[in-house]
Amino acid sequence: MNNYHYFEYSKNHPEELLDSFYAKDKVIIPKTNLESNTLTQRNSELIELITAFKVLRNLGKTINDDDIKEIVKRIIFIMDDTEGINMSAFSQFFMVYNFTYSMYKGIKTFEEKVTVIYALLNKFCEERHDMYLSHGYSNTILQVMCDNYSHKRNSKSGIEKVLGILKPLNLNRLSNPGDLDDRDDYYFLPDKGDSSVFEYFLKYYDLKMESRAIEQNKLPDIVFKHDAHFYICELKTMKEGGGGQNKQIVEMANFINFSEGSSRFHYVTFLDCHYSNILLHDMSPKVLSQRQDIEEALQNNPNNYFLNTAGLIKFVHDMSYVTV
Repeated sequence: MNNYHYFEYSKNHPEELLDSFYAKDKVIIPKTNLESNTLTQRNSELIELITAFKVLRNLGKTINDDDIKEIVKRIIFIMDDTEGINMSAFSQFFMVYNFTYSMYKGIKTFEEKVTVIYALLNKFCEERHDMYLSHGYSNTILQVMCDNYSHKRNSKSGIEKVLGILKPLNLNRLSNPGDLDDRDDYYFLPDKGDSSVFEYFLKYYDLKMESRAIEQNKLPDIVFKHDAHFYICELKTMKEGGGGQNKQIVEMANFINFSEGSSRFHYVTFLDCHYSNILLHDMSPKVLSQRQDIEEALQNNPNNYFLNTAGLIKFVHDMSYVTV
């Protein structure tokens, strides 16, 4: 399996700008306005309560009046008991006054919540409610804000993506280091709980892993065995270039710049996301130099590989049908 073939394949099959694997989609409202759920029902109720509050406020009512107290009490219930209500127009308004929904949730006493919600209701009625009524409140804002906060949700990891691509090999996770030699078609994750297995692996096969001289105690992300060959893999997920990214490119080149004595051991770098397109095609002096370092490492170490997503998929596909 020629390593330069897979490098060229990666160059000719760039990363997609929109990678569905890393999508953090979360739908919190029904598909059509003919349907409703708890969130949309509570959001509509919240708007009605704010309207009622404003009418009573215009009549001179205050928190000392029972009808205002009941409205505030019900709004507190909605704010405390409705998943996704932090995406509502009212909740988002908190930030205008350097306050947040999470700060509200941190309030310990009901009395303090009454004080805060009452103050915010007054401000909201003065500054936003009529404007939003004029333009038309919509449950769409709930989904829009949910999408806006998608970057804060945990995404799938690069390791999960690679394990998914490796599925055709039918690998199982190795837990017992004593099975290193006897078993085939397994993987372990040195940087995710299997560091002791990896250290045993290095000693058992007398591997130098010379890149560790540059990065002390370096742990690869995945090691897998297939057809009696071992693949020691480093994963990088990079969207853009920059100072920290330049350091990572140097680390990637170093990782595949060393070989072990046996052809059964391979060092593999997998570069995911948009920066691999830049690295493989950009002609600026710095990027060209980085690419040349990687090409030189591959030429000097024919057992090692540099792959993007398409390259890894092709690599695994070929591995499934070809004896190494």
